[in-house]
Amino acid sequence: MKKIFGLLKSQTVKDSLIIFTGLGVMAFIGFIFTVVLARTLGPNSFGIYSAITALATIIYSLGDLGISPALVNFIPKHPGEKAKYLTTGFWLQFAVAVLTLLFFVGISLIHNLVIPGSLAVDLLLAGGMSINYLFIGFAQGIFTAERRFWSYSLSQIIDPVIKIIIVFFLLRANTLTIGSALAANFISTLFALLITFGKELYATEFEITRSLVVKITHFAKWIAFSRIFSVMVSKIDVVILNLLVGSFQAGIYSAASRIAFFFALLISGLGSVVNARFSAFDSNKKLIAYSRKLLLLVGAIMALMLICALFAGPLVTLVYGEKYQEAITVFRFLTLAMMPFTLSLILTPALIYTFNQTAFYAKITALQVTGIILLDLLLIPRFGSLAPVISMGGTNLFVLVMTSIKLASLVRGKTLDRR
Repeated sequence: MKKIFGLLKSQTVKDSLIIFTGLGVMAFIGFIFTVVLARTLGPNSFGIYSAITALATIIYSLGDLGISPALVNFIPKHPGEKAKYLTTGFWLQFAVAVLTLLFFVGISLIHNLVIPGSLAVDLLLAGGMSINYLFIGFAQGIFTAERRFWSYSLSQIIDPVIKIIIVFFLLRANTLTIGSALAANFISTLFALLITFGKELYATEFEITRSLVVKITHFAKWIAFSRIFSVMVSKIDVVILNLLVGSFQAGIYSAASRIAFFFALLISGLGSVVNARFSAFDSNKKLIAYSRKLLLLVGAIMALMLICALFAGPLVTLVYGEKYQEAITVFRFLTLAMMPFTLSLILTPALIYTFNQTAFYAKITALQVTGIILLDLLLIPRFGSLAPVISMGGTNLFVLVMTSIKLASLVRGKTLDRR
């Protein structure tokens, strides 16, 4: 009991509460946005919208290229060079943003092949939204490295607040469509970026330190490689569903995964708090002691997940209505499939930030995504929206086992790779 009260008073919990404030607002408003959109558009159009936003999420998440995690890794260790790291990282991110824009302009020309049922303007709006999210993610990496968690939380709140205001105006005007919803997303992300990071953007000078480019890219290369696959884990299934069995099944799965996304936000928020702390550990004793404390928080999240799975029926029906009855079973099993991923919150930061095992993490994530894609292609024609749940659960369990074995061997070795 003494340990529990000590944990509740710790800085980790205090910072987590700040992050969860932003996450809570974002999750609540984002949830309302999804419900309004799903009920207004119906499963088919909602499936198309979900496929477009899933593609955008894949692209802007890949576009980070490990730059933000590199800042989280280096700034706490080299505070005297903070300004150089920030400017160098910014211009690297800017170059990626240009490539992102060119990509979306290109696929807008073949929009119906990439996302059946979409329009060219939908892909262009998704491109603008992706660029905004790229820089928001970069800003949040800086906030995490500097432990400016109130700024991080504010960046999470502004986007959904502005978006839901626009959507309610569109709803009243009876003009809420796939395109107008994407436009609302673009406007809200732009405001969130300018309000939370506008001064830093304006003050950024054109200064690239070559030695830091080498350090950032050296650290980030495996993060970027793993990011390609880790994002695929959560988003490629919607795109494949839309292509193989149509937008209705994609809409059913998207509706269920949107509720489950609440858990992903909790895990992501807690990860934002603990990553910098794992980076600072210089002994296995500190690592083990902190991991034991963290296990209590992770256990609380898993208990909440089980409760939601138990009441999946009334929860899904209340939220989406009778049209989404098929989403009940999907949500229940999706929650269980996320359990191993939840436990990885203790393992992954230790591997990446304490032991610098970015190469191992990239390889294991690549194996996971390869497994997911192969299983999706094999199972989706037979099981529809349940197939990605089966794929995710199996591969999440595989990753949990492999990372546990790797971390245990590193801890037993009693050495930390601090290069």
